[in-house]
Amino acid sequence: SNQMRKSRVWLFLLFLLFLTVGSCQKNQGKKLFDEALAFWEQNRYEEAVQNLIILTKTYPNHYLIDDSLFWIGNIYDHYLKKPEQAIRYYRLLNKNFETSDYINKSMYSLARIYLNQGDDGLRKALLIYQKLLKLDLTEEEWEKHQFSLAEIYFQLRYFEQGRVVLKELLQKGKNSELVHKAYYLIGNSYYREGRPDLTELSFLEAEKKFNHSKKSLTTAISLANIYEEQGHLQSAIETYQTILDRLKPNEMFFQLALSRMAGLKARLKKTHTGLDY
Repeated sequence: SNQMRKSRVWLFLLFLLFLTVGSCQKNQGKKLFDEALAFWEQNRYEEAVQNLIILTKTYPNHYLIDDSLFWIGNIYDHYLKKPEQAIRYYRLLNKNFETSDYINKSMYSLARIYLNQGDDGLRKALLIYQKLLKLDLTEEEWEKHQFSLAEIYFQLRYFEQGRVVLKELLQKGKNSELVHKAYYLIGNSYYREGRPDLTELSFLEAEKKFNHSKKSLTTAISLANIYEEQGHLQSAIETYQTILDRLKPNEMFFQLALSRMAGLKARLKKTHTGLDY
């Protein structure tokens, strides 16, 4: 029984030691993190990063590891302008801390870097946005990421996939800013594919949806250009007139639209016909 008592005391001492070491590591890690934030506030970015890297290597199970990985990536990304280093730490966070509060920001930041790295980067960003859209997002975040996904599809010339994504946004989205941009991108994608009839239909649908307002101004200008390219001068003139109707004389595009109309009317006069052809 004396032996058992000694054994219990020994186990208790080990437990205390474990608590003390754990508490010490927790405190030391927190100290490194706080110092890093202080360095960051003083614009001492290299020192901030070094502190955070020491934290991740010395205390790999610390509760501030995901915070540290995000801030290392963020500092490399925005302040030290070292995208490859930023990619490394954002990826570490995304791979090992899928339930982190930083996962949404980290994935978005990683995708944004990839967008500037050619077609290979665009494909990587595409995969990230597809994963992002499966996360628990606010309505605003979902709309924003859905729109970005479509833009990437269009950049890669995956036009049909991009239109599918945007049509889903048109069905569910409430952000009118993104909705009218979505209509424009759908029409523009048909134009890039050399499908003028579907381009015209898309732009006309947007004009109807937004009741020939300023929200569909970009669409109206594009529509007028298409009519002009096809030689449908009267339709182009009528479209430019709707553009003038929604602008004040001192606003951008008013004088341009006026000038285009004058040129088209002169061309129409030379053809001696008011009909489209």
